[in-house]
Amino acid sequence: MDWFYRFIWSLVKAFGWVIFGLRQVGAENIPRTGPIIIASNHQSNLDPPFVAVTIPREMHFFAKKELFDILIMGRIISRLNAIPVRRGVYDPKALNLAFGALENGGGLILYPEGTRGNGREFLKPKPGVGLIAKRSKATIVPTYAYRTNRLGSALFWRKRLKVFFGPPISAEEIDKYEDDKSGYQALAEEVMRHIAGLKAIATGDKKTVKDEVSTIRGKE
Repeated sequence: MDWFYRFIWSLVKAFGWVIFGLRQVGAENIPRTGPIIIASNHQSNLDPPFVAVTIPREMHFFAKKELFDILIMGRIISRLNAIPVRRGVYDPKALNLAFGALENGGGLILYPEGTRGNGREFLKPKPGVGLIAKRSKATIVPTYAYRTNRLGSALFWRKRLKVFFGPPISAEEIDKYEDDKSGYQALAEEVMRHIAGLKAIATGDKKTVKDEVSTIRGKE
């Protein structure tokens, strides 16, 4: 890891562990080498740092372009491998930067839902994760961040904040999907089904998978 990335990574990880009991489950599912996409649910502004520090690799992530206009903030997140992206529009420059990171064997954190949800149910995924995975040949690691939207319940280890990593979806599996919009969407929905499975494990709710999967396709 770059020294600055490691320094911030260590600080945030220590903070998360001391204050919220932050821990990862299934870290053995994260490939140690090669291009990877960490595909996670998104329910809090704290998802990016808390997910990143449970990954034993240096990662890249998208951040809205406006943040880079804030002098100190822009410099810090640039050093932490943030990729500026214009929200709500097709941004080929951001995609090219993401592809460049993955082509060099790096890692990218993505949120298939595209925006923050309410934490109770998933939003319909966007096809972007499918497009990037298909074009980059990267392995996808489904991820579920648990309690990041209810930090009060995890304060001082009352209920620990956890990040779950599921079995990876290999480049060979990804290659089975069509290289078009319908294929990207189908792959994104498959990723969300994996994330729903992790939610069921995290919450101990056997109905979660059935309930979540039934809503993924129906939500617009």
